Amino acid sequence: MRTFPAALLLTLLPVTVGCSSSADDATPEAQPSATPTTAPTTTADPSGSEEPEADALPRTRAPRLAYVDGRTLRRPDGPTLELRRRWRVTSIEAYAGGFLVTDDRSFEGTVGMHRLDGDGRVLASWGSTGPALPDGEGRIAWVSLVPGEGGETGPTLVHVDSVDGGSERTVELDRDRVPFLVRWFRGEVVYRTWGQEASFAADGSTAPRPVPLAAELGVPSPDGRQWARVTKDEVVLRQGDGQLLDVVRERGLGRSALATAVWEDGRHLLTTLTRGREMALARIDTRNGSVSLATDWQRASYAGLPVLPAR
Repeated sequence: MRTFPAALLLTLLPVTVGCSSSADDATPEAQPSATPTTAPTTTADPSGSEEPEADALPRTRAPRLAYVDGRTLRRPDGPTLELRRRWRVTSIEAYAGGFLVTDDRSFEGTVGMHRLDGDGRVLASWGSTGPALPDGEGRIAWVSLVPGEGGETGPTLVHVDSVDGGSERTVELDRDRVPFLVRWFRGEVVYRTWGQEASFAADGSTAPRPVPLAAELGVPSPDGRQWARVTKDEVVLRQGDGQLLDVVRERGLGRSALATAVWEDGRHLLTTLTRGREMALARIDTRNGSVSLATDWQRASYAGLPVLPAR
C-alpha cells in the first residue's frame, strides 16, 4: 500500500461543518417500493429551548460496544487502549488484528487514514475519502489516494481485503475520479464519484462496472431488515427496498466529523449527540424512536465519539 509523508497529511485542514451525502448518492439496490408509507414518528426536544439542560434526556446503560473518546478506545469490559497519535479518531473499524481509523483533519473531500496494530501503534498512513467499509460477512474495503493539493502524485486505489487481513486486492482508478465508498452489494463494493451520473461496483479483482444511481440507505441492521442513515439532527430508518419506516429527530444527533450511526444490537443504534459545547453517546431505540444517553456529557469535539462496530 502506498503511503504519503506526514508533512502532506498535515496539510489537511480541519473543518467545522460535516458534509452529508446528497439525495443522489448511489447504491445498486432496487428502487424504493411503490407501497404507500405511513407518516414517520418523531422524537423532539421536549424543552423546546435553545440549550436544553443536560438531564433533558434519560441516562440508560453504558454502551455494549467499544467507542473512541478522543484518542482512547474505551471497551465495555473496562480496559482502555491509547491510540498513539496526536490527532483524534473520527471512525474506527477492526482490521488484521488492529484497526483502520480516520482522523479529524479533512480537506475538499479527503481525510487522513491510518492502520494501527492491536496496541494502537501507527503502522501506515495515507489519504482517503472516508471510513473503511466492512460488508458484515468478513470483508472490508477502503480508499487510498494522494491529495493533489500537496503537489505530489500517486495512484488512487480501492482496496478489498478480509477483515482478518492477508487477502488484499486493489483496483486502480483514474485520478480524476475520486471515489467515495457507499456500501456493499452482492459481493461488490459500490462507490460514487463527483460529477458522474452513475455509481460503480468493484470486487477488487476486476475492472469497476457502472451501476444505476439509487437512494443511499445507510448502515444495515444485523438482520438486514432495517437501514439507518444519519442526516442533519435525525436518523432515517428504511427497509432494503427504500421504503420509509421511521424518522427519529433530536437536535444535535450526528453532529460530528462523520455523521454515522452504529447498530449496538438488532434494535438499538449509537451515535454522537452534541448540544452546544457538550457531547455524549446517544442510544436510539428503533422500536419506539426514543433517545437516551449511553454516556455522560463531556466537552464537545469535532471528532465526536465514534463507535467500533461489532464483528
